[in-house]
Amino acid sequence: MPANTSPIFPLTPNLGVNNVILSTAMTNTKSFDGTDTAGTALALAFTAGANGARVDTIIARLTSTNGATASGTSSALLVRLWLNNGSANTTATNNQLMAGEIAIPATAVTALATGTLPNYNLLANTPYAGGISLPAGYKIYAGTTVAAGGTNIAVLITVQGGDY
Repeated sequence: MPANTSPIFPLTPNLGVNNVILSTAMTNTKSFDGTDTAGTALALAFTAGANGARVDTIIARLTSTNGATASGTSSALLVRLWLNNGSANTTATNNQLMAGEIAIPATAVTALATGTLPNYNLLANTPYAGGISLPAGYKIYAGTTVAAGGTNIAVLITVQGGDY
């Protein structure tokens, strides 16, 4: 007998943390367990509400550091995401590396202002296609394994979903 025959839908939009900008690299050991201190290499991107949440998109895009103009060519980047149980992310057992990573090829950012740079969506082609549901208080952290390169180049992380 099914436990729940009625679908549930998010009640309140949750657009994650605004302006998640990553520009430096996590240390080698911490890039596998997500235990780096939050800053320019690792950042909190989303927190589920009191009744849990559904995440529909996780997008990475090249951008510039705050208040600066980006130029040059970025490094080939790898963005990793960790699901955190709501406790300190600096404890490895609180984090789970999410399946799938966002690979961003080296890109010339001279056209940055025109908005022609592509978006890279983790949830589009991974086991999470269709979205994921998070328990109450769970968090998603994002981090880069390589410095962004170029001049004032960074990665913008956007997470969109809704709280139950």
